[in-house]
Amino acid sequence: MAEAGVYSPLGERPERGLYAKLVLLTGVRLAVGTALLGATAWSTLRHDPFPRTVEALLFTIIALIYFASLVGTFLLRTGRHLGWVAHGQIAADVIAATGLVYLTGGAESIFTILYPLAIVSGAIGLGRRGAALGAAASCTAFCVLAWSMQTGIIVPAASDLERAPQAPGKLAVVMAANLSAFMLVGGLSSLLAEQLQGARSQLLRSETRLEALEAIYSAVVRSIASGIITLGEDGRITYLNPAAEHLTGLPDRIARGRPLTTLLPELAGSIARPRERPRPEVRLRAHDGRERILGYATAPLAGGVGGQVILFQDLTDLRQMEEAVRRADRLAVVGGLAAGLAHEIRNPLASMCGSIEVLGASPGLDEQERRLMSVVRSEAERLETLVREFLSFAKPISPAFEALDGSRAVTETVELFRQEVAERGIELVARAGEPVFVRADPGQLRQVLWNLLGNAADATTPGGRVEVRISRQAGEGILEVADTGHGIADEDLERIFDPFFTTKERGTGLGLAIVHRIVEAHSGHLSVVSEVGKGTTFRVALPIAPPSLHRVGAVG
Repeated sequence: MAEAGVYSPLGERPERGLYAKLVLLTGVRLAVGTALLGATAWSTLRHDPFPRTVEALLFTIIALIYFASLVGTFLLRTGRHLGWVAHGQIAADVIAATGLVYLTGGAESIFTILYPLAIVSGAIGLGRRGAALGAAASCTAFCVLAWSMQTGIIVPAASDLERAPQAPGKLAVVMAANLSAFMLVGGLSSLLAEQLQGARSQLLRSETRLEALEAIYSAVVRSIASGIITLGEDGRITYLNPAAEHLTGLPDRIARGRPLTTLLPELAGSIARPRERPRPEVRLRAHDGRERILGYATAPLAGGVGGQVILFQDLTDLRQMEEAVRRADRLAVVGGLAAGLAHEIRNPLASMCGSIEVLGASPGLDEQERRLMSVVRSEAERLETLVREFLSFAKPISPAFEALDGSRAVTETVELFRQEVAERGIELVARAGEPVFVRADPGQLRQVLWNLLGNAADATTPGGRVEVRISRQAGEGILEVADTGHGIADEDLERIFDPFFTTKERGTGLGLAIVHRIVEAHSGHLSVVSEVGKGTTFRVALPIAPPSLHRVGAVG
């Protein structure tokens, strides 16, 4: 089995660490070859050239270096046979060193230092195996070259390099010294390569563990259902997890580096105020257009990082459910008595109204009596209206759903209602552009819109403005009725949808309760935003109708 970071010559599977080492060694080899080429060319240009034979051999060695580097580069690009490439580089280094030693005098050449470099190069590429192979190849090549030149088998490259054969004892000393140096370099390189490989393996294991921890941490943060926002010491956003992106409508890549007070001013303002309870709540309009109620908690970032983390959850559905339960509790008694009581009142009321009509037609009544009869008739009609609305609230008709073009319904209803406000000096504006098909009952949607328009007109003084808007946002049809009237006091906002609650002098207090019940029956949402002295906006969100039903989307 091959060592870590070392390849068998027959290995086909590339390793990233070996690949990087071979690329580095190829670059170094090319740099050495280029330097040698430059030195040779510089000598030639100075008209002090090497002997022709030496010069030819130098260029041959340089060409060998370039050729070996090019072949190695090609094989590295394929990512295969990296073991063969590493062994080939050791062979090329030893051959190039042997050539330079031969050209500079053989055993006494100062270029014998190139052999240790070849050994170190082998250790870098193949670890202990590379060091051993480099040392063995260097010893063999040096011994063969020195003995061959000593015995005359190989003659010097130039006549001025010819030397008398060395005494056997001196040659033995030179060879022993060089071989000892090669073996020592090989041993040290092997030891250092082994230690380096161990350190690299330990580092790799540490990096693997760190990556695993980071992956777990990232998975936990990304999978958690609660929103997480981290802020720097300057109050700028540094991170949003996916849940926070969904709840706020802010992508993390856009929000990073921007102040929280700019992107989410309601949340920033709530955090800055003193806490009234351990887990405060804030109502904010997300960037996708939807209003949400968020419960949040803040804490400083640990570890001396600085800044703070905000953990929050969407409480909108929970609060709406709680409000629905409270409203249902308040209406429990009313609902039980509604139908029977309304019918019992309506029958005698009809008789009373008929009798009053007969009495009012009597010729013997004076002016005061006629005025009193008119008052009785008016109040009876008001009572009839109250009973009718009470019946509508107590026994609502199940909606007949269809794909309804909300834009067309808004336009037609506003045109009819325009006559109601024509004499009041109120500007009525409808903003309904492209068709917005919603799943709704046409008659009940008209009733909702008519009631909201009536409330808006009653709250608006002459010279004011009532605006109706319909659009498609976040997969819902959004109907908004806004006025510039006197607004609704904060203490009244929580009660405006309760039956019989009204701030009008002659109101029944059932209009908004009926609107709320109709919207709930349509699986929609009804909300209101109001500011005293500036006006009120009612917002109705209805489900979008499936595209397959748009063909029947005419207003009934």
